[in-house]
Amino acid sequence: MRRTLLTAAASALVIFGGTVAAYAGGGSDHDGHGDGGKKYEIALIGDMPYGDLGRTQYPRVIDEINADKRIAFTIFDGDIKNGSERCDQPLYDLSAKSFATFRDPLVYVPGDNEWTDCDRPSAGGYDPNERLALVRRMFAATPRSFGRQTLALQRQSAAYPENVRWKYGSVTYLGLNVPGSDNNAPQFDATGKQIDGDLAEYTARNAANLQWLDQGFAAARAARSAAIVIVLQADMWSTEPTAHFADTKRKLAQLSIGFPGQVLLVNGDSHVLRVDKPLNDAKDQTIQNVTRVQTFGSGQSHWVSAVIDPEDPQVFTFRQHVVKANLPAYVSP
Repeated sequence: MRRTLLTAAASALVIFGGTVAAYAGGGSDHDGHGDGGKKYEIALIGDMPYGDLGRTQYPRVIDEINADKRIAFTIFDGDIKNGSERCDQPLYDLSAKSFATFRDPLVYVPGDNEWTDCDRPSAGGYDPNERLALVRRMFAATPRSFGRQTLALQRQSAAYPENVRWKYGSVTYLGLNVPGSDNNAPQFDATGKQIDGDLAEYTARNAANLQWLDQGFAAARAARSAAIVIVLQADMWSTEPTAHFADTKRKLAQLSIGFPGQVLLVNGDSHVLRVDKPLNDAKDQTIQNVTRVQTFGSGQSHWVSAVIDPEDPQVFTFRQHVVKANLPAYVSP
């Protein structure tokens, strides 16, 4: 394992049915929110395992996180498989079993590969809404996280149980179902024919997400949190279609400008570790209290951790953890 300390100022760098009960660990609870001023560390992962190689490498990532006694809990920011793999039941079962092997709590937020993209022929041609219902039954059925130790989670509603909130130390955490693939909004070909997405689903979930952001920031203010962490899957600044992330970005900007603490956005989707400040105001000025960390994934089966120190004015610093056994055999150019 190789570790490099990254700062939040760096501009860029190379989580209602019964299935989950079979996998949720039977260990102790991890609800001691601790001293609000105490420093702690969390692990951030997502977009894994991808394919057979990823299923070989992923356990090594879990082993490293489990061996690191500094880690309080892990956040998985979506995509339990690659987009071309079939969205069949055994794959979801495998992910739930893997989540249950984490020593400390693991909180999961959905990604596009496990529901929005399941209508692809290579993925089995499933109805994305049916797959989202499966994700909710399996991964959002209880008010607790995965892991051998668990965290208490507040779920938004019976309709949107995958949207979660919890508090640890002096930080408020918020998980949202904002997937890649342009947020499951309708996509059209050159003739105007709809080829992907679902307007009704997108519209209702988007409204719920915006409401959850409002409520999350209000909860953070009421708790006098030093920071708030927003977790979602989509890279809202990717080169793929991003028009239907505009509401989320606008709401996040509005709420962050008025928030007295630090704001951390955690996302996956693009598979490259990155720490930056991508959010601007109406005058295109960088909103300096907002930092984003984008996690490893796909062919890069590694992990990143965030050190949370309420005594640090910036609150967050980041460490990349490169799993040596998951590195490829490099070829000199």
